Amino acid sequence: MAWAVALLVGTLLGVTCTVSAQERNATGDIGSRTVIVGAIEYHNFLHKREDGTYAGFHMDFLTELEQMLGIDFVIQEPADGKYGYLTEDGTWVGMVGELVRGEIDIALGLTMASMRERVIDFSTPLTNERLEMLIKKPGRQLVRREWWYAIMTLPVWFMIMASFLLVGIVMFVIIRVSPYENRAYSAEVGEASRLSTFGHSLWLCFSAMSWQGVDYSPRSLSGRFLYVFWFGFIVWTLILCTGATVGFLTVPAAAPPMVPVQSFGDLAANDEIRPAYFAGGATEAYFKNSLFPSYHRIHQRAILVRSEDEGIRLAREGGVAFIAESASTLFFSNRKPCDLMAISDDVSLTARHQAVGLQANSPLREVINSAILQLRERGRLYLLYRKWMIDRGECPRSDSPPTPSASFAPSKPLDHWDIMPIFIELVVAAILALCIMGIEVKWDKRTSKSPQKKTGAAPSGNSAGQRDDDTNV
Repeated sequence: MAWAVALLVGTLLGVTCTVSAQERNATGDIGSRTVIVGAIEYHNFLHKREDGTYAGFHMDFLTELEQMLGIDFVIQEPADGKYGYLTEDGTWVGMVGELVRGEIDIALGLTMASMRERVIDFSTPLTNERLEMLIKKPGRQLVRREWWYAIMTLPVWFMIMASFLLVGIVMFVIIRVSPYENRAYSAEVGEASRLSTFGHSLWLCFSAMSWQGVDYSPRSLSGRFLYVFWFGFIVWTLILCTGATVGFLTVPAAAPPMVPVQSFGDLAANDEIRPAYFAGGATEAYFKNSLFPSYHRIHQRAILVRSEDEGIRLAREGGVAFIAESASTLFFSNRKPCDLMAISDDVSLTARHQAVGLQANSPLREVINSAILQLRERGRLYLLYRKWMIDRGECPRSDSPPTPSASFAPSKPLDHWDIMPIFIELVVAAILALCIMGIEVKWDKRTSKSPQKKTGAAPSGNSAGQRDDDTNV
């Protein structure tokens, strides 16, 4: 009887020790207080030193957990180097697959997603991230364009040249046809033939445009009428060009570079910049399953990369916006040669939470959740994040890319709509000048006939008077 009682007590003690060991280690390593942690080397989150030890945000986090929970952690990188996604045959790969198969106890750096939460558990969010775009930083040469195009657009240049030719042609016609121009010039200079050349008409227009005096100014009403509006056109054009020139010479020197896109909506509508993100990850699933049409367009135009280095290389080459979590964009935008910048969108739409992944129904979930909350309340998590993500930047703050909402903007060149009203006025004035010239021709013909009639009647009167005088004599 005694041996039966001893056997029963030994069995109960063995079961109790087994359950206690399993609570300490979900991998089944009975009697061990070591927890196997799945993690991937990822910049300031985790990297291996030359001596084989690890450093980074995740390593400091595990150190805090060791001190709080009294548990030893051993890092084990996944064989395939993946975070975890569901393949077409229904199996999970990466750290998520290792959690499902019980090969590791916890996993760090996993983004919380509904598909993953069906097969594993997540702790309280460790970091709050968001999706951002990493693009090539635009240089100031994009703002300071060629002076002739930065001050006025090509249509404005064409309109000015057209106005110059229009006034020259109309003035040439007025000089050739209007009788008042030839008479006035012949009386003053005696070289009326020189007025008949088209080059002289263009010279008159150019002299007025450059505010230089000439040896002759229009004498006819039609010529003066045309030149009044031509001077007005020149004055207003100079005013507009002066404003555009001042903006070109002053604003670009102080204005920050303008970003080509400022949101995911801009990226979807921009045909010159293509999006890029990881293939088979949570980011691809987010854009693929989103209810926003602009996000669907991003997914249709996206370049799927196999590694982060490939995405960074495409972004540095230009024409590509690499979409990643804010921790990644913060890291690369603050690394030499400081040629990348991070563009953030609405945080509420692209919020991503990184948490500790655990096996389903793992007893470690409650203790890790409690430890994360304590670290967050004490501000320790923020200090660790700032230590590894912000304070280790290689780019000076003065060289940091500006936000899209910068108050400065490059100068706007003079557009054809700015000069269109005075151009129309000049065209109407040219038409009216031709009409006035026609009236002048008619009036000159009418006035030139009247003296001839009077001159023809006078000799007959004088002859009669002479005969009378002769008769009287």
